[in-house]
Amino acid sequence: LFLGDDSTMLWELGVEETEKGIRSRAEREEFLPNLTSLESEPLSLSSFSRDVESNDDGNDDDDGSDNSAERSTNQKQSTATTTCTTETKSNEQPNKKRFIYYTKAIPRYLRKYPNGNFLRALALGIEIRTLSHSEYNRLFGGLHGGSVMAPADLEVPVPGKSLWMPQGGACSLAQPGSDNLAREIIDYWATNGKNMPLAICVPGGTCTTALLLHRSINQIMAERVKHAELESPLDVRVVVIPCVGDDEYALRQMRSLDKSMGGLGRLEDVPDVLRPRSDVEYGSARRRSGGYFTFGEPAKAILQCFDEMNEAGLFLDLLYGAPAWSLLLQHWRSRDLDCPIAGRQVMYVHSGGLEGIASQMTRYKHKGLLDTRTIQSA
Repeated sequence: LFLGDDSTMLWELGVEETEKGIRSRAEREEFLPNLTSLESEPLSLSSFSRDVESNDDGNDDDDGSDNSAERSTNQKQSTATTTCTTETKSNEQPNKKRFIYYTKAIPRYLRKYPNGNFLRALALGIEIRTLSHSEYNRLFGGLHGGSVMAPADLEVPVPGKSLWMPQGGACSLAQPGSDNLAREIIDYWATNGKNMPLAICVPGGTCTTALLLHRSINQIMAERVKHAELESPLDVRVVVIPCVGDDEYALRQMRSLDKSMGGLGRLEDVPDVLRPRSDVEYGSARRRSGGYFTFGEPAKAILQCFDEMNEAGLFLDLLYGAPAWSLLLQHWRSRDLDCPIAGRQVMYVHSGGLEGIASQMTRYKHKGLLDTRTIQSA
């Protein structure tokens, strides 16, 4: 299947409720038979690739998660790298685009019972290519999260007609979206900010959104001051909250991306990083990681923050939103000079991911942090 408009793809697969997605057991059981062709389709990749269903080497996590990320400070999201092509197969409609997605091993439980973002991806016709951790790191790894260029030994699906998108959208292709977001923020704060200083807090994986938003805001404000649309630049700063790795990893990611886009990659050219407080008591695992959570690993503190913010009316995901707010709330009333949000109003950029909450909660259940009744009521 080729990736097209959401409603078109779901209509082709016989699913009507495109806005609500496919979440209930009844919907899933009715829908799953339509997915067999996606999983049984031969791969057109070189020898290091394996089919989703044949990748059962026992090394993947069997915990029901969307994620099988490695546990290290230089780890990256396991769902990482994509290629869009305009190749057409003989039995497909012409001019349909394929969406090929490279990822680490998918847990057996999730392959057997697709749900959350994984089910949504299959519904949209995404072709998933799974790699072992070592193969994945060889192709897409590195201290800087890989290159903005496709790996030299990765087979191009359609030479000259394929678009490469690296992990986290970490390339200049994401700049137009960041420009739009920056204009919305500047317009809103110029009208409603009452000249108060603002910290725009962004959860970070590859930290691409934070860096590009930082660049866009500075550039747009400079242009508006130059053309007398603003009397002076607004006191606005972007603050990234690392959710993958630590502050050093976040800085490496952002400086590397800044250089790839023509910048100098200096510390002063990237957003501020919010760091865990040193006077907070952490468990042994978080102490070893400097107070940061291990990405994708269920934690009681994340779940507590998820519940607290949900009661306050802010619904978050468990991979980025809740970990980010757990750290953000540590600094909420901080007056420390080295705290990037001290004395500022806070605007949080929600990174979405809500469709994956079902599978994330399943992982918390497997870890004994949630029971079935709690998940069903949620």
